[in-house]
Amino acid sequence: MSALRPSTVRQFDDGVDRWSIVSAPAAKPLSSLVNGYGSYTEKTQSFAARRELASTCGVLIFALDEPLSIVGADGVEIVLKAGEAFVGGAADATSISRALGPQRGLHVFLSAAGLAGICNAPLAEIANRVAPLSAFRGADARELGARLGEARTAEEQFDLADQAFTRWFADSRSFDKTVQWAMAQFCDAEPAAVADVAREIGWSRKHLTQRFTTLTGHSPQTYRRLARFARFTARLMRRPGDSLAELAAETGYYDQSHLSRDVQALSAMTPGELRASLLPGLGGFRED
Repeated sequence: MSALRPSTVRQFDDGVDRWSIVSAPAAKPLSSLVNGYGSYTEKTQSFAARRELASTCGVLIFALDEPLSIVGADGVEIVLKAGEAFVGGAADATSISRALGPQRGLHVFLSAAGLAGICNAPLAEIANRVAPLSAFRGADARELGARLGEARTAEEQFDLADQAFTRWFADSRSFDKTVQWAMAQFCDAEPAAVADVAREIGWSRKHLTQRFTTLTGHSPQTYRRLARFARFTARLMRRPGDSLAELAAETGYYDQSHLSRDVQALSAMTPGELRASLLPGLGGFRED
């Protein structure tokens, strides 16, 4: 057993809905691939479904209790039973997760390179959809899910995940470092323009667009747009009482009308409707 890693606990309970999340970093050698873990339990009565918004983030979730339904941005549904997991890539539309009973699980937050390594597949194969982890990792995915379900503590889950992912990454294809660097520039708080990134790399804008889209499933411009939207929704969750105009300006939108067009296009909601769907306690966005 490794030494206990630093962790934080976030809990919410209003007598109707309750959840608890233990968050912790991955082992240091994995830190560029795995952004962190969240071991969670949840039981809700006022809602059953969440909106998983368009984002550049890679996600991996192991369901360890009652079934969990996920409808990807492409409209395809998968249902996870205890011990099963799904992966999801960058998406330019909303996915819907629906709890079919009390939930317990492990949420793995992945970098782009981490998602590609976990799946041992190009990101383009996972863009705009969710898929069973077993489709990429077969029996290894099922074995890890079973062991996570048997773990007695969050720390045991984190250790098991570290050990498995270390093995998986060792036999994964390498991720294109140039495209990875470009992705980071587009996700920066002050993102570079596509033409500037291409110039810095030494490629034409056309070549960057072709290479980036082939590997990620999204054009550089779309990816940059998704990163901006993700910055906005993250701040909205943490500062729901702030004015939309202020949040828009802070996250790279020209004005509130620019924000409104983007939010409508990427979430099929107005900014006001999106804010109204916020769950308390950083619980995400509900789907009514």
